[in-house]
Amino acid sequence: MRSFFRRALGQILIDGKFVSRRALNRALEQQKQTHELLGGVLVRMGVLSPSDIGAPLMVQEHLTSLEDAVKLAAGQRQLLGALLVQSGKITARQLDEAIAEQHRSGERLGQVFVRLGMLTELQLKGLLDLQHNQESPASNPLRLGELLVATGQISRQQLDQALARQKQTGQRLGEVIVSEGFARKSQINHVVRLQKLCVNSVLAAILSMGAMTATASASTVSLQWDPSADASVVGYKVHYQADSQTTPFLGPAPIDVQTATTASVANLDPSHSYSFAVTAYDASGIESTYSNIVSVPEMQPPVTSITYPATSTTVAGVVSVTADATDNVGVTKIEFYVNGVLKATDTASPYVFSWDTTALAPGSYTLMTKAYDAAGNVGQSQSVTVTVANDTQAPTVSVTSPSNNLTVSGSVSIAASATDNVGVSRVDFYVNNALLGSTNMAPYTYNWNTKTVANGVYNITAKAYDAAGNIGQSQITTVNVFNDVTAPVVTLTSPAGGSTVSGTVALTASATDNVGVSKVEFYQSNTLIGTSSAAPYSFSWNTALVANGTYTITAKAYDAAGNVGASQSATVTVSNVTSDTIAPLAWLTSPANNSIVSGTVTISGGGTDNVGITRMEFYQNGKLMGSSSTAPYSYSWNTTAYPDGSYTLTAKTYDAAGNVGQSASTYVTVKNTTRTGKKK
Repeated sequence: MRSFFRRALGQILIDGKFVSRRALNRALEQQKQTHELLGGVLVRMGVLSPSDIGAPLMVQEHLTSLEDAVKLAAGQRQLLGALLVQSGKITARQLDEAIAEQHRSGERLGQVFVRLGMLTELQLKGLLDLQHNQESPASNPLRLGELLVATGQISRQQLDQALARQKQTGQRLGEVIVSEGFARKSQINHVVRLQKLCVNSVLAAILSMGAMTATASASTVSLQWDPSADASVVGYKVHYQADSQTTPFLGPAPIDVQTATTASVANLDPSHSYSFAVTAYDASGIESTYSNIVSVPEMQPPVTSITYPATSTTVAGVVSVTADATDNVGVTKIEFYVNGVLKATDTASPYVFSWDTTALAPGSYTLMTKAYDAAGNVGQSQSVTVTVANDTQAPTVSVTSPSNNLTVSGSVSIAASATDNVGVSRVDFYVNNALLGSTNMAPYTYNWNTKTVANGVYNITAKAYDAAGNIGQSQITTVNVFNDVTAPVVTLTSPAGGSTVSGTVALTASATDNVGVSKVEFYQSNTLIGTSSAAPYSFSWNTALVANGTYTITAKAYDAAGNVGASQSATVTVSNVTSDTIAPLAWLTSPANNSIVSGTVTISGGGTDNVGITRMEFYQNGKLMGSSSTAPYSYSWNTTAYPDGSYTLTAKTYDAAGNVGQSASTYVTVKNTTRTGKKK
């Protein structure tokens, strides 16, 4: 229903025949001088009593929307034609002509009134709603009892007592009020007259709503309005905006339709609601106030889908049918249908329908949802076909992992196998009868973090469910949880702190653990130099490979759980006498002497020393290219960085005493260019 202007109190008084036009004009003239409220002027003039002015004011309060106006109706239901005659909209003769036309055409009387131009579609709808509400038992302000209270004839307590008495006796309310002594019959008659006058005002307001109507498609709205009776009007402008009825309109620039009384507004977004109003303007360009505001709701339907069960699923028992729905504005409700029959409605997310299939015959059923938004747009889901198969046979389930009486630690994978005559819907895993987790997908597994529980003995079980709610339980699997959180204890036993060492030194340590030591690592100044995986834990440290000086020796012990224990440190001084004067031997093993090479070539070499080689250096034409400190000694030479030609390759070896050995020369020819002058 559409909103319309707040109706002036003077017009309401005229519509309801509370005052004459002459008396109203005199009151309006006095109001201009005194600036009083119109009702106060009429009371001061003696035209209305203070109690009589309250009822028209209540009518005015409810004439801001047609919905409120039609709900004000009081009294006995009247036929549509009688309402029109009562309002003065048509004469009794015109009513007879309309009824004759109805008999001839077979149309409804309201359709005849619209076709003959006696009513607009909007007026007809308002009158039909008014007619419907006249017999609705509502406590609106125009009911007799409410008017008696509002005009001060009786109290609210007396009205409540009279209503209770009316239920017992079946009398009319006015008769009860008089018999109880709450009011005189003349007071009742006065208020009944007041009631009829108010209803006339409501009826007149509805019939005045011929200003503007609208019809809409997805992106175009067609407007039509009554021409202004003002002779100074030379044209009209159409104002509109999206998602608001607030005036002044702040939407696009108004459309000047000049003298036309229709307009079409195109290229609208159907995902938005729109409000429209018309203004009239004179030759000076001065615009009138807005007409009644016509609102067109957004037309984008919601999107909905069934999220469970999936199509081709077999179900039984009570099934939770779930659905999703989205809308550009908001979803007001979702309806759930089974085989096209509405079964349930849900107005809030998550949208769920508990479908009891226990009494249904086995077979295929089609599920579907409809989603509604506040504008009345409807979206429909795709159909989901499921098979109902009620059964009483419980699934069979067995825990397959871990094994019975196994000691476990850390993350343990619990696995189960489950079968059913119809289908397994889910498997639950329990430890000591406490639910760990659930899964509805085979293979049925759950990762149990045993570090969250104390060490000890635990019972693992599984339960399998089918769609009918039957439950199968597995055997009990017992495991011993033992999570090692104790770090090993390690002691560096040799060398002693503060000692001076040389040559090859035995680094030794002792280590113990509540479960077992997996390895011991030895460090020289925080650099790992050796590992021992079995007791007695030791490592031979060749001090000749380091420069003389002070070093810190430590050990770390590990257990299988990854716990680490560190030893105390021992500071030792390395002092090797440099009496070694024997130079190492050096030789090149590749490339072969007098070979032709190209691309990247691996230069390899070897050497020996009475104590030990510390490194080997590789030279090209006497220029150092690179070195290697561990056997087998090698260097990758990129020959493409050099011009084609002959090159001499040599190598040098060094020992810890600084003695140097020189290899024999290897002669090679670099050839990376083909006959065409291009690189290979």
